[in-house]
Amino acid sequence: MNTKYVFLDVDGTLVNFNGEVPESAIRALTEAQSNGHKMILCTGRQKSQIYSCLTDNIKFDGIVASAGAYIELDGKVIFASRPTKEKLDFIVDFFEDNDIPFCLQTDHAIYLREENLPRICDFMRERGSTEVLIESVIGNVVFTDNPKACDCVEKMAYYNSPFMIDEIRKLLGDYFHVVGYSLGKIGNASYGEITFAGINKATGIQKFMEAVGAPISDSIAVGDSENDLEMLEFAGYSVCMGNGYEKAKARADLITTDIDDDGIYNAFKHLKLI
Repeated sequence: MNTKYVFLDVDGTLVNFNGEVPESAIRALTEAQSNGHKMILCTGRQKSQIYSCLTDNIKFDGIVASAGAYIELDGKVIFASRPTKEKLDFIVDFFEDNDIPFCLQTDHAIYLREENLPRICDFMRERGSTEVLIESVIGNVVFTDNPKACDCVEKMAYYNSPFMIDEIRKLLGDYFHVVGYSLGKIGNASYGEITFAGINKATGIQKFMEAVGAPISDSIAVGDSENDLEMLEFAGYSVCMGNGYEKAKARADLITTDIDDDGIYNAFKHLKLI
């Protein structure tokens, strides 16, 4: 078998919503790597938000973070997307004029106004997020009184908006790519994640595969949620977790078992990676 490049979502795919990585998933990734295959994180999280329980147990061959806006290969940054100053000013004004709590995500920290932190945490808590999940999302926080001055933004997240996602997309325009929040099935469209100028996990996979000189047919995408749709459709082969969203399942070549029912291990066995 050719070397396969496996792009793995984090939340709901490798890590459950209690912040736990199934032992069988660690075993599957380790065995697949020993068989010559490459394991790449492909997450909406920024690099500084990635769980240490993953990186402590597995030496990943690459990272596609911030939903495609940041890419590492063998520990070296090969791509980083940033919005223009004009577009950053526009979106910051939009959220602040509408009193919508938001944060700016970079590879090393989350930037936000101090008063927005408890609003974001309370919003997530009220909708069923665990303290472990909230802590992992917040990560390394830097408070700022001037969000427009942040010059290293890769991605944004917003919470408790009076506008639903379809409305947000129309109001912000085509420069911004808006998807539903991927951290837990909270079922509320009043919050979401935003990247810029056509950046998503599929473009991240494309750039990574170009960098290693391998065909897209050798890529495998594994995910579960809305921000995985593009990569599930784009990759050479795609796997959706049994606990995944119906839209994600509809775009997958294989639906494996739930994350806590050895979903990764079962998928890797089916694909003969292990």
